[in-house]
Order: sequence, then C-alpha cells, then structure tokens
Amino acid sequence: MRRANFIAFDEFVPLGTNSSAPVFTSAELNSKLGHFDQLAIMVVIDNVGGSTVGGFELFIEHSGDGRNFLAMKTNTSPPTGTGDISISSLSTTATNVKWGKHDGGDPLLNHVRFRLYFTNTTTSAHVRVIVTQRDDA
Repeated sequence: MRRANFIAFDEFVPLGTNSSAPVFTSAELNSKLGHFDQLAIMVVIDNVGGSTVGGFELFIEHSGDGRNFLAMKTNTSPPTGTGDISISSLSTTATNVKWGKHDGGDPLLNHVRFRLYFTNTTTSAHVRVIVTQRDDA
C-alpha cells in the first residue's frame, strides 16, 4: 500500500558536481526517507548544460545513526555506472526521465539519503527526485 509520495530533491545542480563532490538530499528528509522499506524513485532532469555533457548517478545510502552513511547496493564507496538510478548520457534537448526502486528485500536502516552526481565535472542541470514509499500491507 502506498504510504507517502513527495518531492525529495528539486534543485539546480551546478558544474563540478561529480563522484568526488556529490550533492545529497536534505538532512531534514533522512528520517522520512527511511520510514518505509520500499521506495520507488523517479528522476527528472532538464535544463542540461555544460561543455561536455556526461551522465547521472543516484545512490540510495542509509545509516543507523544519521551521521555515517553507506551505499545500499555496494556497502562501500559507490562506483560510477552502478547507481540505483544511472543515466549514461544526458540529453540537452529532451527531458531526461528514469526510475528506480528499492523493493525492501534488504531492510533499510532508519536514516536514508540520496547521493546525486554527474559522471563528469562539466555538466550542470535541474534535477528533481520524486519518491513513493510503500509497505507490504
């Protein structure tokens, strides 16, 4: 059953945002994102610019203490191309839309955030992340 549907991120992500300098969802949402174990995530990226346009990565990270986060999929520092949502090449002329999920097979710790970045430092864009949370009932 669907329990929540909300926008978790809606910002312009500037040049220089890459795996070494990612952006994250607001810390205010960590408890809300971790409230249920099943997540459906939709990413909408538009207004893409930059000298050489790259791709995009989103990783689900979770934490028991709200301070030390690990990537859900890899349990280590996340490698590019293996994100929970991964777009290999962004379009500058069309809206980029992709979705991903966490089906609850492995439980989430009670604090969750999303790590977002481009695959190079020469891309910028407006990024919106919409989340639907569900439970088994």
